[in-house]
Parts: sequence; C-alpha cells; structure tokens
Amino acid sequence: MQRASQPQAAPKPAPKPAPEATPKATPKRTQSALMKALMELWDDVVRPVVDNLGGFAPLGSRIWWCPTGAFNFLPLHAAGAYRQGGQLLSNLYISSYTPSLTALIRARKSHDKSLSVPFAAIGQNHPAGHSFTLDCVEPELELVRSLLPPPPTVAFTKITSDDATKSRALRALRDNTWLHFSRHGTQNFDEPFKSAFLMRDQPLSLLDIAQTDLSKHEFTFLSACETAVGDANTPDEVIHLAASLQFAGVQSVVGTLWEVNDSTVQRLVKAFYKNLCGDGKMNSKRAARALHQAVQSLAGDEDMPLDQRIVFMHIGI
Repeated sequence: MQRASQPQAAPKPAPKPAPEATPKATPKRTQSALMKALMELWDDVVRPVVDNLGGFAPLGSRIWWCPTGAFNFLPLHAAGAYRQGGQLLSNLYISSYTPSLTALIRARKSHDKSLSVPFAAIGQNHPAGHSFTLDCVEPELELVRSLLPPPPTVAFTKITSDDATKSRALRALRDNTWLHFSRHGTQNFDEPFKSAFLMRDQPLSLLDIAQTDLSKHEFTFLSACETAVGDANTPDEVIHLAASLQFAGVQSVVGTLWEVNDSTVQRLVKAFYKNLCGDGKMNSKRAARALHQAVQSLAGDEDMPLDQRIVFMHIGI
C-alpha cells in the first residue's frame, strides 16, 4: 500500500525582472533632444522653404514666419543641421514672426515720430503672492538706462518695486511708445487671456493689454519667462503676451519661448541695445536685426546651453 505523499507547497513564482530605470532628463540629455528636434525641423520644414527663397530673398534678408497649429510651439528661427559644416537658418536669414498677416500689415503703418522717444522700463522684483525676489531686475533696468541715448533723444522713466503696480504699469503702457519689461511672466494654458506679468499688487493680464490702445507704440522688450508661448488647446490661435502686444498695435516685440536664465538675459539685453541704438538713434525697424546679431554673439559660447541661446524671438516689423 503506497503511502500518500505529503502535500507540497506551491512553487514560488519567479521574481519579476526589475523595471528599467526611466532615463532622467539631465541637462545633457535635454540639450541633445532639443538639437535633434531642431535638426528634424530643418530637414522636414525649414530647408524646403529656404530652398525656394533663393530666387527672391538674398542671404541675410528678413523673413517672417506666420505659423499655425503645432508650429506655434516650435522655434523655427533656430532650425538647422547642428553638425560639422551643417547649415543653420540663423546663418542664412533674419527670422521674425507674426501672429497674423493683418497684424503685420498694421504694424508696417508708419507712426508719427516724436522729437524725444518716451521709454519706460518697468520691473517688479517681488510680485504679490510670491516669496522669491528677482535680484536681477534692478540691475537690468539700470543696464538698459545706460545703453539708451541720453536726453533729449530718449525720455527715460523707470518704474520698480512698490511703484510697479498694475495701474501704474497700465498708465506707463498708455504714456510711452517704447517699453522694456523685466519681471516674472506666467502663461495660463487653461485660460490664455489670464496669462500675465506679475506686479506688486495684481497681475497685469493679457486681457488688460489687449484692451489698451497701443496703436502708436513702436517697441516692447519682454524680459520675462514664457512671453511667447501659445496654448496647446487652441494651436491655431496665437494667444500669448508677445502676440497680444502686436495685436494691440505695437510694431515690434521681443519675447521668450520658455524659461530664461538671469545670466542669459543680462548678456542678451546688453548686446541687443548696443546693436539697436549704439549710434544714438532709435528705430524700431532695427529690432529684428539687433536681436539676430545679439543671439549670434551668444552662439559661439559652448558653455551656454542651446535652449538659452535660442530662447528669444522677434515679432513684428
């Protein structure tokens, strides 16, 4: 008689292999991904356009991009073959953007030139509701002052700290045809018209700007993060701070695509205003070329990340 066998424990399942670690978005990996995207953008979109410009747009000419859909989020101006001997769009043409052809046509209309350019530099280093302090704001505004032509060519006004409130900023917007903003900007993707510059008391929103008559205004420099970022939910509508200024009438606007470092801003601002008005003249039509030259001066700095070398963009004439 066979003895019944003892019940045996069920075999333990083999241990699952440990999941592969998700690669971390290190600065080096991020820059590599950005470079790859810019090369694909060059091959698939920009180079075919450039190949057809030769017949009527000499090298070094201004070109305007009027993107729609997902292209609103892409740095077309920085596309290129980032390899040894490869072509870069920035070495061939000076790129600007426009949110619409109507906005560009309106911006091209000549404005009455005053004998003295009213220029307001508006900064807020400690906006309401935030514990941080932007230490770079005050030095940046003083740098701008030092680079502008002296009176009577430029009538300079500086608004900072407790004076940089929403109402004071709106008044400066109405009273000055040239402006430089240095502050923190926020992009509201759920409600784009609530995108804003953070002020001492209340945000200065995109809606506030859009409702202001800026039809006589010539130039605005937006030294803040995310001033030229669109809304992914409405890709065919260019709704951001920089575009709203041109829609409202400003001829020429400089903005940023994403977060920008203080050191980048200082170098870019210095190079830009030297190129723009180093000869003592104020002309908003020089802005695109001045920005192009300023960005080119940073291009050779391999210590500066690629995303910082291409963050600024120009909109308008």
